[in-house]
Amino acid sequence: MEENNLTQAELILYLETLAELIEAKAQTVEEAAAIIRDKADKLK
Repeated sequence: MEENNLTQAELILYLETLAELIEAKAQTVEEAAAIIRDKADKLK
């Protein structure tokens, strides 16, 4: 099993990047959720 360990700084940077993507692209809550789910699926 592969372990993905992020430092706190890396996690904060990832979350900030995700927030900026949502601010730039999402017009609705549903679109924001879809962006998050898409990114999560790509990390699997």
